[in-house]
Amino acid sequence: MVNDKKISSGFIYFFGAFGGILFGYDIGVMTGALPFLQHDWNLQNNPGAIGWITSSLMFGAIFGGAMAGQLSDRLGRRKMILISSIIFAVGSILAGIS
Repeated sequence: MVNDKKISSGFIYFFGAFGGILFGYDIGVMTGALPFLQHDWNLQNNPGAIGWITSSLMFGAIFGGAMAGQLSDRLGRRKMILISSIIFAVGSILAGIS
């Protein structure tokens, strides 16, 4: 017989780690897209604008982290992990299509 508590804990740990992997993936994607943004938006001689574009991901993470705690208290941890994973998957698909 399988212990249900171990399965659910492992499941939660997996998706928690998956969230960290997704954040690292986002940073990597931003680094790869930066030369194209510099060319398309004519930012070769504007390091301040490049810094703002690059740091916008971190600002979003700060805002999202602050909101996620409150939403997790209201909706529950599991629902928030599932919702955030679905949002990321849909966003990745839309970015891939574009």
